Amino acid sequence: MGALRETTLVDAAVPRTAPFREAARVLAANEISAIAVLDEQRRVVGLFTDDDLLRGIFPGYLGELRHTAFLELDTAALAARLEEAGDNPVAAHMREPQVVEEGTSAAHVAEVFLHCPWGALAVVDEDRRFVGMVGQVEFCRAIMRRLG
Repeated sequence: MGALRETTLVDAAVPRTAPFREAARVLAANEISAIAVLDEQRRVVGLFTDDDLLRGIFPGYLGELRHTAFLELDTAALAARLEEAGDNPVAAHMREPQVVEEGTSAAHVAEVFLHCPWGALAVVDEDRRFVGMVGQVEFCRAIMRRLG
């Protein structure tokens, strides 16, 4: 396991009943690309990612465009979209969780990161209860520290 044990985990999670606004605040405050969404027993039921934040704030058609330089940033419209999404439960915006157990080998954590489209995984115990988030950059730093 080594590198995962030596990696600083981030306590970044919200309950699935939390509003979008709260999930966005926790995501930004922890400077990590995903946070865990938890059920009442603190089991990981989903992830809320920086992609989910962007999709919640920016209009959906942006994903269809190949060039957006002609669009000006309309802060009033963005504020209105955030206000609109703000009270929706985060469960409406989350995605399937990417998790690793706290005893997972460094090689397996690396494999999961290589197949994961964002740079953070939820670390869980044997009962799938949340232990913390591991960021890909911090995980790589732990590997590099081990290698000297």
